[in-house]
Amino acid sequence: MARTTNITRYTCDRCHASAYLADGDPRTSSDWHDITHTTVDGVAQGALVCTACWQTFKALAATQDAAYAAYLNNTTDKKE
Repeated sequence: MARTTNITRYTCDRCHASAYLADGDPRTSSDWHDITHTTVDGVAQGALVCTACWQTFKALAATQDAAYAAYLNNTTDKKE
């Protein structure tokens, strides 16, 4: 019976997909992504996601980036 050592199980924190990958497998960096979200209180929260969930996270982050830019450029609610 063959035995492989140094294998890590990757599990997506969002959809719970998982994969067992050996150290050095190129899919560890191409199929799995560490993401960070900062809460309204300034607390950074990390997660590990698969590529499919990473794509949806990028879309969410893009909308949040646009909302943040619009907030910074909005001067109508400024109090003098």
